[in-house]
Amino acid sequence: MAEITQEVIQRIVDSSVPEELSLEKMQPITDDHASHILQLIQMGQTCLAADHVLFPEINGALSKTVGGVIQRLNILFTQSRLKKEEPKTSLSKAVNLRQYAYEALLEMALNFYGLESRWLIEDEKSECLEYILNVLDEWENVERKEGGISVGEAVIRKWLSTMKRVQRGHSMAAETARRIEESLSVQKNLSIHFLRKAETEIKGNIYYRIVKEGKCKFGNDYALGLRWLRHLGFEQVSTNPVLAARAYQDEPGLIERFREEAQKHPSFKQWISRPSQYGEEIALFATLLALWDNLYVFRPIFFNLGETSGGGVVSFQLNPNIAHLVEESIRDVFRAFSLASEKLSAYDAYLLAGYRIQENRGRPNMVIKVAATTPAARHITRTINAFGFGSNITVDFSLSQEATLILEEMDGMARAVRKGIHPTQLYMTNMGGRLESHLREVKLEELFQELRRKIGEERAVQKIAALSEANGTKEWVSRAKTYEEKVRAVTRFAHGQRRIDQPIFEALKEVASKEPLQTWEEAISKSGTLVARRVWSIFFSWENRERWVAYLMKNYNLTHDQAKLIMGRIHYLPASKRKPLDTYWTLSSRNLVHTEFPDHQENVRKMAEGPQFDLKEYEESISHTFPSGTLEQLNQIDDFRRAFEINSELAEIFKGVGILDDLGSMGLDPEDWPSFGPVQKTISEFRSAYDAFQKEMVSALRKPLKKKKSRSVMKR
Repeated sequence: MAEITQEVIQRIVDSSVPEELSLEKMQPITDDHASHILQLIQMGQTCLAADHVLFPEINGALSKTVGGVIQRLNILFTQSRLKKEEPKTSLSKAVNLRQYAYEALLEMALNFYGLESRWLIEDEKSECLEYILNVLDEWENVERKEGGISVGEAVIRKWLSTMKRVQRGHSMAAETARRIEESLSVQKNLSIHFLRKAETEIKGNIYYRIVKEGKCKFGNDYALGLRWLRHLGFEQVSTNPVLAARAYQDEPGLIERFREEAQKHPSFKQWISRPSQYGEEIALFATLLALWDNLYVFRPIFFNLGETSGGGVVSFQLNPNIAHLVEESIRDVFRAFSLASEKLSAYDAYLLAGYRIQENRGRPNMVIKVAATTPAARHITRTINAFGFGSNITVDFSLSQEATLILEEMDGMARAVRKGIHPTQLYMTNMGGRLESHLREVKLEELFQELRRKIGEERAVQKIAALSEANGTKEWVSRAKTYEEKVRAVTRFAHGQRRIDQPIFEALKEVASKEPLQTWEEAISKSGTLVARRVWSIFFSWENRERWVAYLMKNYNLTHDQAKLIMGRIHYLPASKRKPLDTYWTLSSRNLVHTEFPDHQENVRKMAEGPQFDLKEYEESISHTFPSGTLEQLNQIDDFRRAFEINSELAEIFKGVGILDDLGSMGLDPEDWPSFGPVQKTISEFRSAYDAFQKEMVSALRKPLKKKKSRSVMKR
């Protein structure tokens, strides 16, 4: 017998595992949407069940479908009473059925509030929401009469807990969950109040407003919290080795899931017998496993936006240790797409059951992140786009890197289009925040060298020691041996020195007063934005966009429509932001998608709540300009000019296109990419994270699996 307490219910809900999708064991129902959704709910595939009604083809039948689901769920819910005399297994089955009923309707309601349902008829959505709220209210009343044990409460607590884990609690998602949780503390009918508060949070969020008004698009720079962001209009997620590792750290159970899935892999025996030989293959599999849910979350967006803006994709970064090797990198691209296609074939069969949608079924909504660290990136980019895979260029900070590889993306897409291959959405990442941090470090290193010349090394070291106490870099500085190493340790963004601030003013007062240092901080804080605005203007401003259409038509023998399609597929992607203004300074309604860390999202949201905030000031801000003095000051730093100007190869191409602006001549040549400071710092971080992740995954395979819990699933 099982004693029923709220704690017992919570444990059952928290430990539930959905039944795997299988076309061999169970087929999707294709002639009855309501029956199909009910089947998915009983399998525990509640998010998939909710997403099944996000396609415009269901318009006109949405209310009938949702009503049919509720009718049958209501019967099952009433029949699944939680009885004390029942054995534990029976209790779990009853709890799970109610859990899945609650989860499916809550997720469906959140979808209807969110922008992922903007293709559905508003009146029908409103009618369905009324149905859902009424039945949830009734279910909670039933549970209260049964003795006060609430499966609905357990489901909501699980949802809130999952949200609060995003970036270990330092995120917009986590802060949203905490506000919702606080509003529920004294409420009885939690489901109703939860949804009302969630609706307010969704529709009151600045991201929701920006996307709904068509002012810009957004993506997530993190592997968790995506369903909530999808409600706000987010349509993309970027990952890298650092973020893949964090997904395993932040998501309980993912490592165990990796070990379970690895045992099913055809190469498992080889992996176990010779892990060092297959380490890269194991890491690739582990990274993709962490991304499956990301692909699933954005699958409805991929199908609904596919023919227009091509959104709904996941960016997957290749092994940074082989970024300079063309054949090895392309091999991993084919391997990743093959695995993803296999996984998505079954998922799409259930997601799209009963719909006429055929195009892109099984096609991965994934693009490959190619590191612009060596000239090899050119060949890799051109090749994968010629196959229609799609790329997201990363580890790039300069106009020359970005413009060169946009041209390679164009080349690959043109080759694909001429073969009848519809290109995937492409991205050009601008790591403006990392450029900004590098330039700040370069300037501070210069100033600390001047400090040593002026006051001597002994006193300068004392200044560094005092600064390290103030900015939290003491441990790093204590390990440094030479003066130059101590300067690097105390000034690194990665170690905690984020701005030229008061402790810096104090440390450098013998060589610079506060005012000029503040002026340097203001100029450097705009450096990444300046590069972003220049690159975007070169390719996507109205006057230049048509020039590139003509260039594509002439050089690749394309039609006007084909050339326009290619230009529409390339989206600029500002990333690695350091402050909210990095977002607001680079908004555009076309050819631009932001990728944002979860903690940065919260700062952007907070800024929008300020009394002086006016979104109109930032409309099409990618086309705005800063005062001329900013550029004049930054041009004193050689690395800024290398990032901001073009090289001779690009000058010749731009001249042929008709872009005759004076864009300088100090821009990096491709052979200079590996030695550029921000490239070296970033790729070193990525390689270190990748190596640690690979080691962790190899080690995880050697540990024995935990005893597997039986799945509590109600069969049809």
